[in-house]
This record gives sequence, structure tokens and C-alpha cells, in this order.
Amino acid sequence: SSYKLRCPKTPFIAKVVEESNILDRYYTPTISRERAVELLRKCLEELQKRFILNLPTFSVRIIDKNGIHDLDNISFPKQGS
Repeated sequence: SSYKLRCPKTPFIAKVVEESNILDRYYTPTISRERAVELLRKCLEELQKRFILNLPTFSVRIIDKNGIHDLDNISFPKQGS
């Protein structure tokens, strides 16, 4: 793949996303912002399945040539609910 997910403080997270092949299946160099957020959601869903600490909410921030943009949070129901 031409992209690399870099999470130096969280190698397990990078490994889960890499092993799931989500980025290989859905990423394209011309991906739109909306599709990128959908892709991020797919990655986070995979983490929710495999990661011991299931976090219910993730903040989303996009950084592009026009600046920093805070988007709506991505939330998941708490496990056991």
C-alpha cells in the first residue's frame, strides 16, 4: 500500500487496522472527505471488536490545506448495553 498508518504510541491499534485490510479494501488516493470519515468509522468498528478497552466516543478532526476542522464525534454503544 502507498499509505502507512503511523501510531507509534499505540502499535496494537495500527496492527489491528493493518490485519483487517480495511484500508487496502476501501482507501483510494482520491477519497472524498465523506468517504474518509466512513473509512475511519470502519476502522474504529474493527477496533471496538478487538480492543480490550472499548471507548464509546472518538473525536474526529480533519487537517487539510484549509486548516483544522472538527467534525461530529463517532460514537458506539457501550459494550453490554
